[in-house]
Amino acid sequence: MKTCLVGYTPDHAGQEALALARVMTAASGSALVVCSVVPEVWGHPSLTAVDKEYGDFLAEHSQKALDQARSQLADAANVRYIKYSATSATVGLTEAAKQEHADLIVLGSSRDGTSGRLSMGSVASEIMHLSEVPVAVAPRDYRVKKDVHLPRLTCAYSGSEEASGTVLEALGWATALGVPLRLVSFAVRDRQMYPSLVGYQAEKGVQAAWREQAQASLERVCKQLAGHVPPIETAVAEGETWADALNHIEWEAGEVLALGSSRMGVLQRVFLGSNANKIMKASPVPVMVLPRIT
Repeated sequence: MKTCLVGYTPDHAGQEALALARVMTAASGSALVVCSVVPEVWGHPSLTAVDKEYGDFLAEHSQKALDQARSQLADAANVRYIKYSATSATVGLTEAAKQEHADLIVLGSSRDGTSGRLSMGSVASEIMHLSEVPVAVAPRDYRVKKDVHLPRLTCAYSGSEEASGTVLEALGWATALGVPLRLVSFAVRDRQMYPSLVGYQAEKGVQAAWREQAQASLERVCKQLAGHVPPIETAVAEGETWADALNHIEWEAGEVLALGSSRMGVLQRVFLGSNANKIMKASPVPVMVLPRIT
């Protein structure tokens, strides 16, 4: 059974994170820990009552936040609510994840992005680079019906040697969550190929070659994983942009997209590469980024 830690704040981002955590854990019965980070105050005795009053105010504010979370998850099972004191939200959530032996950290989007798309705030970006466990981020204004459970986990697959580790990690998560796994390879132009240089026919040929290569990679990895449970589906997403490709394939309500970390990142850390970053920004569904294991 997995343990999911939600970084909760009493705002829209906190509501998004709770909604995503509920979807991901409801069917599997995984444990859910809702964490509110309380800023640390001076621990030594003060000459005045100011420090104590400020500390009491922060504690009360944090408790109200958890009460709001509790009301949103009123009918959810296997949930605990904790307060964690730290110098920053980033430090608090990463330390709380270790303390709670969390397998996943769930966050909401910042208010700077477009509705329905992921937007990384400063805290989410910092946690992405520090976390030793996967980090899932909900799109801005993410809402699902309470009876919606995770129907399937989709994993982006590049066909590289490093991507094989990502597939195995995603398969482990799909197994733990009791859902099928879908592998998706992308055939994206990612830059304009001008007709004056190569012509439309050559451009179509390149696109077709990408598609065939992607399909061959998917078939190869499925043969290697033949007989595994849950079942594995495959798809090739094509488009002139990453957004086009991601919108080209069907997504079920509550579905989550898993991405692997860049090989340039530190081992056992979450670190987005250039393509993963583009996919994340264009994704119409929540994204879970897996740390680089090997």
